Amino acid sequence: MSVQITKAVLKNFLGDAETDVLALTGAWGTGKTYAWREALLTHRDNIKFKHYCYVSLFGINSMAELRMSLFTKSVAVSTLGQKLDFSMINEHGSSMIKDWLKVQYARFSPMLRSLPHGSSISLGLEALMPSAVRDTLVCFDDFERQTAIKAEDVLGLITELKEERGCKVALIFNAEKLGAKDAYRAYREKAIDFEVLYAPTVQEAFDLVFDSEFPNRELVLRNVVDLGITNVRILRKLRQLITRITSAMGQMHSNVVEESIATIVLLCWCEYAPDMSKPKIEEIENWNKYLMSFLKEADQDPFTLAWVQRLKAYGFTHVDDLDLAIARVVERGYVEGTGFVDVAKKRDEDQRNAEMSVPFTAVWRRFHDSFSDDQDAFIADLHEAALHAIAHISSSDLNSTVRLLRELLRDDFADGLIDKFVEANRGKPKTFDLKEHPFGGSINDTKLRATFEAVHSGLTQLPGLEEAVTFMAKNSGYNPEHLQAMKAASVDEYQAMFLKQHHDVKLASLISWSLRWADSEHSEITAKAKEALERIKATSLLNAIRVSRYGV
Repeated sequence: MSVQITKAVLKNFLGDAETDVLALTGAWGTGKTYAWREALLTHRDNIKFKHYCYVSLFGINSMAELRMSLFTKSVAVSTLGQKLDFSMINEHGSSMIKDWLKVQYARFSPMLRSLPHGSSISLGLEALMPSAVRDTLVCFDDFERQTAIKAEDVLGLITELKEERGCKVALIFNAEKLGAKDAYRAYREKAIDFEVLYAPTVQEAFDLVFDSEFPNRELVLRNVVDLGITNVRILRKLRQLITRITSAMGQMHSNVVEESIATIVLLCWCEYAPDMSKPKIEEIENWNKYLMSFLKEADQDPFTLAWVQRLKAYGFTHVDDLDLAIARVVERGYVEGTGFVDVAKKRDEDQRNAEMSVPFTAVWRRFHDSFSDDQDAFIADLHEAALHAIAHISSSDLNSTVRLLRELLRDDFADGLIDKFVEANRGKPKTFDLKEHPFGGSINDTKLRATFEAVHSGLTQLPGLEEAVTFMAKNSGYNPEHLQAMKAASVDEYQAMFLKQHHDVKLASLISWSLRWADSEHSEITAKAKEALERIKATSLLNAIRVSRYGV
């Protein structure tokens, strides 16, 4: 039954004064309880009963406990939707007791007056208070999760509430998971007046969770529909995780956002959906073994084959670093420490680089696939496309472009591109290291090679000792050239550094970073630093005390 039909049925049920019983059934997580509560608040003013009581049968261990819960959890219908405080609860409880006592007084007062000390007889709160529940709208939830009480006893109590206490009752449960199906069928005709199957469509369930203004709503919906997710609890979890992930992504490329959302919908389904035909998220690192298998279908495990085909139909063909990071987010429930942001940034960079290189690739395709007589236009387009992609093209692509421009007698364009490439990549020294470059030998434009060698030489000059150790102290890290500078420095340079006054970094930090290499392959650094400190230690008793505090 659709959401709209269920809403209409609940509206009619809550709006009349009949003491009847409604069974609201449906699969787990579809929002049965949410639909009931929403209807309750929407139609509160039309409810003909003074009191309301909601009891989850999950965890109730006896009929006595259940009966007592009917009293302790009763509230005034007029307070629904309000935050209850002690005085409100106390006032309502007193009202229920007074109403009950008026009825009981007429029955028991003749007997009490005939007994010695009848007026002081203690009736026992726990035994009598449940009887105060009358003329009440009652909701029993989680009927299928109850294991300590017999189903027929619960149904018997429902019948008692309806026929003897003037109550109206709703019973909410998942009929498919009900263990006592036979008992329910046997007593349904007497205890239940009508049943409502709450089975929202994917769109209806989605609309309950994702409002019209939710970012990327249509993209999320498309993936949810693909997997047929109607479980509202899963959708709420999904909304929460998507919000956290997209917030962490900021203004990343739309393709990265789309890919991340598709993956998180899939992995939420794998983690939470009660569906056996899906892989386990904790085994995601092994999924590629099956997703990329070359085995014939007949030779594969039927269960594995089923989920592989399902994932491929969804468009998920292999697991990469981004998927693994999102899996950690789904398992932990938060983004911090999962590595997601770093992986997403790298994917974002790759996407933008690819986009920037599209015009450049298209111009080269014109060169290879055409004999068109448009030399001037081609030169202009090649130069413009190369400039546009200068920060993203490879050294090999630059070499090919520069050589072609020289052949076309445009040395000025070629030299200009070299200068722009150097400017764009100066922060990446390895770009200019032709010895380490896998295709360094193929860089054969004379000026380009000379420029690369000059730039690399200038960028790889070692910093001074003080500059290197200060960098480490300030950044809590280092680059290879900093270690090389420390190895190349003499004991005299270490001694001079320790004796010098420093205003932007603490002396203790410089000493700490100089001594920390004793048990590593860089132990010679520590040896030089210690020798320098030993020299300083010998200069005075005061300095001996100072140096000893560093374990020297």
